[in-house]
Amino acid sequence: MKKIILVFIFVFIFIFFNNLYAYEVEDKLKSIIVGKIAKFINWKNSDSKEFVITVYKNQLGDYFNSIHNGKKINDKKIRIEYINNIENLKFTNILYISKATSAELSSIFNYTNKKNILTISDLRGFAQKGGIIQIYSLSQKLKLNINLQKAKKENIRIKASLLRMVNIVEGDKP
Repeated sequence: MKKIILVFIFVFIFIFFNNLYAYEVEDKLKSIIVGKIAKFINWKNSDSKEFVITVYKNQLGDYFNSIHNGKKINDKKIRIEYINNIENLKFTNILYISKATSAELSSIFNYTNKKNILTISDLRGFAQKGGIIQIYSLSQKLKLNINLQKAKKENIRIKASLLRMVNIVEGDKP
């Protein structure tokens, strides 16, 4: 009986830690993807000296800092900001929304409207609800949904080379 319990505990621990590792790798990849996406985007407000990525309600640990520290996007040093309230948003190129309720999303979209900010999230239905880029997982691969209508309204131009690799969705319900 003790052997069965020990085997069960071992299997449980193995599965639990494997799942934790998988989530950790996925979170790290999301942080990397945000920086890679930026290389396919043209912003109207490109005259700032820094490239700013703001993370709203961070759920990804220190990955943004560790991955982007000392790196550049469009020849600009990357600066990472963290906020928990949309009213604290200052100038940013990218707003990564890590966690938000539907009401918060509506508030975020109203606040960022016409400010030339690329919104990215892994929240379910994000692009259809009015966000620009949604990162999602399908068959253990990260994929992108892009709301091209919203990007155009925000005066954000996405290069065709990225658009060929993603799923284009419609929706603009702030």
